[in-house]
Amino acid sequence: MLTLSAAIRILPAVFVTSVIASSNITYNVISLVPNNTTVGVIIDSQVYPLSTVSDDSALLHIGQAPAADTYKYALLFKENTTIIETESFARNGTNEDTLNEYYGRSWNSWALDKIPTILPPLPIIDRIESKLHIDGEIPTIHLTGNQTAIDYMHANQESKDIDIYLNMTYISPNAVKSYQNISVAISGHSTRSYAKLSYKLKLQKDDDLYHYRQLKLRSMATDSSYMREELAYDIAESIGIPSSRYSYARLYMNDQPLGLFGFSENLKNPWIKNEFAAGSKKYVRGTLFVTDVSGGQSTGGGQVMGNQITDTMDHQATGAMGNQTNGGSPPQNQTDGGMGGNGGGGGDSVSSASTSDLSYLGDNVTLYSAGQYSLKEDPSTGTANYTRIMDLTKFISEQSNTTSDDSAISLWQEKMDTDSFLRGLALEIVISNSDAYFTMANNYILYDDLENERLLFSGQDFDLSMGHTMYNVTLMNGANYTEYPGFSTRPLMTRMLQVPQFKQDFENLLVNITKELVNLEILETRIDQIAAMITEDVAWDKSCARVGSSSSSGGGVSSADSNTTSTDIDFVSAVNGPTNVSNNLGIKEWLSLRSTNLLSYFNQTM
Repeated sequence: MLTLSAAIRILPAVFVTSVIASSNITYNVISLVPNNTTVGVIIDSQVYPLSTVSDDSALLHIGQAPAADTYKYALLFKENTTIIETESFARNGTNEDTLNEYYGRSWNSWALDKIPTILPPLPIIDRIESKLHIDGEIPTIHLTGNQTAIDYMHANQESKDIDIYLNMTYISPNAVKSYQNISVAISGHSTRSYAKLSYKLKLQKDDDLYHYRQLKLRSMATDSSYMREELAYDIAESIGIPSSRYSYARLYMNDQPLGLFGFSENLKNPWIKNEFAAGSKKYVRGTLFVTDVSGGQSTGGGQVMGNQITDTMDHQATGAMGNQTNGGSPPQNQTDGGMGGNGGGGGDSVSSASTSDLSYLGDNVTLYSAGQYSLKEDPSTGTANYTRIMDLTKFISEQSNTTSDDSAISLWQEKMDTDSFLRGLALEIVISNSDAYFTMANNYILYDDLENERLLFSGQDFDLSMGHTMYNVTLMNGANYTEYPGFSTRPLMTRMLQVPQFKQDFENLLVNITKELVNLEILETRIDQIAAMITEDVAWDKSCARVGSSSSSGGGVSSADSNTTSTDIDFVSAVNGPTNVSNNLGIKEWLSLRSTNLLSYFNQTM
């Protein structure tokens, strides 16, 4: 809530007009203001109050005033329309009604260069056209409802998974959309311990926001650059693997600003049909599994609607955290620890006993449905086919660790979409993802492709990547990809790469993704443009009060080689470097290091 103090300098009063000229247009601006305050537009030194508040959201102020060459918005005392403050810039005028503009931002849409597409989408992908993520725009999401329920959800951020029901207004520059009784819950596992929380939203069955019903608001609490996931999802799209798209949103709950969030799709219905069948209602979907490194351990939960609280059970779980590395140069298979199912380190000692890493657990199918391969979405008909996972892990276990010939390719392709596995796992290594298959046996998805009767692989949630890691930084960012943490201990890759064609394809992917995409030469322009676009919103985000109580070093992940946390790294350093924190590098300094090291292993240069 904006508060007015005696320290505010009241600007000289200017003439306020209520005359509506024939050339009037409608001005629309988003701003959170106190009850005794309103918004106006200044044109040629005259102030025109925007006295109408939208029925959809109290953040949206509307009013008429003459068309003008330039204008700016101002905050006014409602009683006498005295100016409290004005925007520090002049906006270019228009002869048409304005877009839904955001107070204090001089732009509505920012020009961002797209990164190149370097691989065609996998054949299974048939993604729906949607306006959910408009590159260069930041919509505002306003959640409103029972404050007691909101407070209860936040007060129980770690111990319980609580759904509350709120109304939502989505305001983009070009649209206002309102929804009733959407489900809101805190999301994530370890991120629940942060002061800035993440959320998941679920619209009612007959509602959708640009063809999607289930969405995530990612807090970016561990990422001082505010762009690791944005870039990683761009890269995933560029190499043609199934994933969410990603953009930004400003979030408010009732009269409290919560800050800048990453905005992505939750991989729940209707995501599957939107990703693989252009949204067709006739599409028969298979099961979507998401790995859970903790094996489905659960804690109690609850559900809140208004003031009514009923106990339920949820399956929230978190893995154990071992000691973090200091970024030194250990022997090849020695590390100083990391994060895994057993708190294991990087290299060959990383979380090797995980049950979610495609290890064969025997012919009892219930061993695979105990939680480590969590159900993200049920199939259209019937029940989840865990036999598909059991058969794949058995097949992997039976493959030789000695060189095979290419005649084995067809056998692999019967069990799995090999292109999706090769692309997805190459992406993990290239972007140094420390919360994925190799390192954590976590955060990857398996989709039961019913048409081809095999499993497809992809990744999700890329916040701990691109220079921010929990494992030995020498191995995570090093040249020899076979020394990447977990590479030689997970069941899959050492066996898969015994097939010569797969090995050649995988190494070509590592080189091509690095050389054609993940390097400063290609990504620097987009990084600079995103940084320029979000600079003001990052500063605003840092000024927002946090609604969670942090039990995690100021709301960020602490560095292993200093007392610095991710939240202590300033935005410019987090983008450009140097951060002087070896496991939390600036985006650009990491890009330079990663691309140089990987290409040097293959005797390649930019």
